[in-house]
Amino acid sequence: MKPIERFLRETDRVPLMPMPTPLHPMHYQPSGKDVSLFIKRDDMTGVGPGGNKIRSLEFLLGEARSKGASKILAAGPEQSNLCALTAAACAKAGLDCELIINAAEPARKEGNLLLEELLGTKIHFLGPCDGAVRNRRMEELAAAYQSAGEQVYVVRNGATTGRGALGYTAAVVEMKRQCEDLGIGRMTIFAPGGNGGVAAGLIYGNQLMGQPFRIVIVSVEDDRETLTAHIRSTISEVVEITGLPMDVSVEQAAEITDAYRGGGWGENTEESQQAVLSFARSEGIFIENVYTSKVLVGMMDWIEQKKVSGSVCYLHTGGLGSLFAQY
Repeated sequence: MKPIERFLRETDRVPLMPMPTPLHPMHYQPSGKDVSLFIKRDDMTGVGPGGNKIRSLEFLLGEARSKGASKILAAGPEQSNLCALTAAACAKAGLDCELIINAAEPARKEGNLLLEELLGTKIHFLGPCDGAVRNRRMEELAAAYQSAGEQVYVVRNGATTGRGALGYTAAVVEMKRQCEDLGIGRMTIFAPGGNGGVAAGLIYGNQLMGQPFRIVIVSVEDDRETLTAHIRSTISEVVEITGLPMDVSVEQAAEITDAYRGGGWGENTEESQQAVLSFARSEGIFIENVYTSKVLVGMMDWIEQKKVSGSVCYLHTGGLGSLFAQY
């Protein structure tokens, strides 16, 4: 057992999801290309509408419980997948959850807001404001509850923290075992780069597990330099928690591309908008506009350009809840 596996086994964690999530061949296999396409179904993480944040929340809520917290606060935009999944995870874990949303309360709730209403989650609608104002309000609310004697745990930065990134460090261990069981050779994983939490966990875990995978991160928001800096910062937090350093740079450990981000977060490209439709119609699996469609576009383009060969995996990080408010 490698040191990182021992650390993951011993650290505080709330079991939320059935593991492992499925890893299976895609129906579509490109002809004339030396690749075999697989999909890792992290849209099937077993809580709420599913998605990557559940992996992070296992470790975040584990830390919350270890600190005696009874109330969890999270914040995000109107259709935040993190917020809906935090509310669902807290329901399963028996923890109170409140959300801070930087939007006006709509007359009709759709997508993730509808799911949060079904969960009975208390939501603080701030009206239109930027993320900095929203996050400051969350911290003020946490301080007020603390002053009143309630133990509060704040899910910060969209769960992109060192603790949250442990979720995808653990996912590397899981995928390595799956590939061994399925007889799959060295695999290239395509994953999204938003604020860098998934990417940081994958890159860190892959290095500490002996580089079983080639990692390609497709930015959906920032330019390559900015995303790399986010990933580097989060990995530094992970190292502080585990005490296990990563002995190469982020740039050496993974390939990061910003060629498919278009206008940035939440802004479709013509190709990503088409991918939402074509993937559903070829695979019977739904992806969404913000993250997963751009990863798919990037992966298919790399295949077309013959920049990748062998076993290739599309990491489907979920987002189903927000899809219902995107059309």
